[in-house]
Amino acid sequence: MAADPLLLAPLDDLALWEETVCALRAKNALDQLLFRFTAELDKRGVAKTLGADSTAELLQSVQVPPAVAHRYVRVGRALSSIPSVAAYAVDGTLSGGHMDSIVKGVAYIERRDPDLTTEERDDCVRGLLTEASVSTPAEVIERAHAMAIALSPPDKEVPDSENDDLNQVSFNTGDDGRTHGTLDLDKALGEKLATALRPLAKPVPEPDGSPDPRTTPQRLAEALGKVLDTFFAHHDRPIEGGVKPRVTMTVSAAQLLQFQMNGIAGGKVPTAPATASFEWTGPVSPATAQTIACDAVITKILLDDNGVPLDWTVFIGGDEAQRSSISVADGHPWFIKPGSTTPLRSHARRTMTNELTAT
Repeated sequence: MAADPLLLAPLDDLALWEETVCALRAKNALDQLLFRFTAELDKRGVAKTLGADSTAELLQSVQVPPAVAHRYVRVGRALSSIPSVAAYAVDGTLSGGHMDSIVKGVAYIERRDPDLTTEERDDCVRGLLTEASVSTPAEVIERAHAMAIALSPPDKEVPDSENDDLNQVSFNTGDDGRTHGTLDLDKALGEKLATALRPLAKPVPEPDGSPDPRTTPQRLAEALGKVLDTFFAHHDRPIEGGVKPRVTMTVSAAQLLQFQMNGIAGGKVPTAPATASFEWTGPVSPATAQTIACDAVITKILLDDNGVPLDWTVFIGGDEAQRSSISVADGHPWFIKPGSTTPLRSHARRTMTNELTAT
């Protein structure tokens, strides 16, 4: 295989394509090796030894993207239960995405049909493996769904359409910066969602009487935004990390001043880099950042040169060094906001109360 890019120039089109296929096969084979390495790391608990909370977090510490890290863990853990797939893919025939789709497909079938015989499960694995060899990962998942329906007994006590154990919601930020997701809900939860969104998604004529130009998906998306606005406006909502959940955007002091000075006649607007960023979905444009900043509660946080907060206090309950007016000795993380002496309990625990000092 040509290793030096300068050696590619003399290749004709067919030879170049053959080199590309060879490189892709090598990449797939390396993915299979990484699946196995990850599975062994996970089995041995190496992440804890090296100070990481999970194997996925350990992989992310060496710049593996979160989605890819979780895929390595998910597929690595499953390979031992689908040895035929592991053996078939060892030469790089299947991509990591195809392997992941088979693992997800098998898991979906097992959730819907927990009483599968060994023979039925093996047939499903072979079918998904065949599908993966000629189709896209998305089509493999579709095949798995069809298999699950075909194998599902018609006389189930709880029909699949009403089984909330099968519910799934997934969403993530794509390469384009937008959030993409899927829903798979039982009838009751689906009915709640439709009941909440449909009244807010009705067509509204234009001021001149012309029909609403928005499509149904556009109206439903706006309705979802209104439902979320109502949730955030509600006083008695759940607490996370000691505070009520809210949309958080981080901006530099210079950019915030730039927003505040914008439109003021004669005001000298400082030059500021575009540093605004949401907590979960990442950087945003100055225009969106300014819109958010116009209707937001501003909290000052001092950071050092490495971006580490200087006025966040964190301590373990029972620590003699805690700086708090309330004594807590539960051995869990607690937080003290700037300018306060009242500790807030960690969000990483479950309680039956909204009291900030509940243990």
